[in-house]
Amino acid sequence: MKRFFLAIVLFFSIAVGFAQDEKTAIDLKNEGNEALRTKDYSKALQLYEQALGKWGTDPKDTAMVYNMAVCAYQTKSFDKAIKLLDESIALNYKKSTAILYKANTYKALKKDAEYLKTLEEALVLSPNDDKIKGMLASVYVKEANVFYTAGATILKTAAADVAAAKYKTTDPQYKDAEGKAKEEFKKALPIIEKALGYDPNNATAKQLKAACEQTIKG
Repeated sequence: MKRFFLAIVLFFSIAVGFAQDEKTAIDLKNEGNEALRTKDYSKALQLYEQALGKWGTDPKDTAMVYNMAVCAYQTKSFDKAIKLLDESIALNYKKSTAILYKANTYKALKKDAEYLKTLEEALVLSPNDDKIKGMLASVYVKEANVFYTAGATILKTAAADVAAAKYKTTDPQYKDAEGKAKEEFKKALPIIEKALGYDPNNATAKQLKAACEQTIKG
């Protein structure tokens, strides 16, 4: 009787395992879609990858490739996300959104040059997209702020030296510092204008522009 019971258990174990193996690519894709709906991105990606392994020679499901890319991004598998997003873009599925995901992936990877280039590609596809323009404006505000900060630091140091009675504002040392600061502000201005070209209402860009112009005029 004991042997019979063990045989039954073994039979059902094999049957369950066989049933699992019999899941088709479509079954796995649908399970992945359900996991995605519940925001279980890691599970969804795993199921999609299993589905892809069974896909065979049929053309890839474009929606699944895109969903895989989103899951890879959400699970911070950024290198995998870039590859899948490129594939989704090549398949022309939700191309504009995929490019934005790609840009944000590069931003997460702190690859500034690639981030900027991808945003510019996104703008070509969606030239009236205010969100993309705002993101581009932020890139240039950040770049301009480097020069503005350098100029402000020079002036702050010079002011501290004056307060310490090292020299006066009429002395050559202060004039030299003031001239160097103005050069930094002049470098910032065209970059600020570029930012405002994308987003005329960018408050930070307007503040930087006003500060630079006021100091340059003296």
